[in-house]
Amino acid sequence: MAKIYENIALIGIGLIGSSIARDIKVHDLASKVTISSRSAATLKRAEELGLGDAYVADAAEAVRDADLVIVSVPVGASEAVAKQIAGSLKPG
Repeated sequence: MAKIYENIALIGIGLIGSSIARDIKVHDLASKVTISSRSAATLKRAEELGLGDAYVADAAEAVRDADLVIVSVPVGASEAVAKQIAGSLKPG
């Protein structure tokens, strides 16, 4: 089965984000999974668990070239994240 996405970006890798990351890997849905978190410790743990392929603190960097962006941050942080990534999203 062909991968559905070339690159998926996950912004926020808590309980929900990590569950999504695991399913993406298990079902081989993307060639690359880029994970972003503001916390260096969280990024390190995500890498130790093998949840993604690339790990970055900057959400705008994570979404560059992403075919699908999944934001799984607390609702109160959603507006700030949306503003941060808006200029880096692919057209369409």
